[in-house]
Amino acid sequence: MSEVEIIGTPERTVTRRKFIMGVIATGAATSSASYLFKGPQPLLGALMAQGSVERLITLNVNGQQRRVDVMSQETLAFTLRYKLGLTGTKLGCDRAECGACTVLINGVNSYACSVLTHSVRTSDIVTIEGLEAEDGTLHPVQQAVWD
Repeated sequence: MSEVEIIGTPERTVTRRKFIMGVIATGAATSSASYLFKGPQPLLGALMAQGSVERLITLNVNGQQRRVDVMSQETLAFTLRYKLGLTGTKLGCDRAECGACTVLINGVNSYACSVLTHSVRTSDIVTIEGLEAEDGTLHPVQQAVWD
């Protein structure tokens, strides 16, 4: 039998630590390069780029008739925040789970992120900005939270 002589173990040029650091650096460089060269699209611009046509509708928001241009796939939360400037309606999860976008539609609690604006054209919409009593007392919704 021939004997095999082991001359020595080859040194590792790439350690596990260096490999993981390289993977992280590559991912960071790739994602930042796409951000730098493409740039972030504004939310309104992204919706406009889809080729939708805006329609002028009238909404009854907080007791006032408000006219606004709305696209067919636009949610009520988007319309209230970005087109009507009512920032009390928050966009939290955008999946009707957290309740940050809750508004009253015809007196019923609804998640504005899951309601299309076109579907509430004939409804009475009350946001957090509209929950003020005329005599200075708390609105029933505010009183329920307080209790």
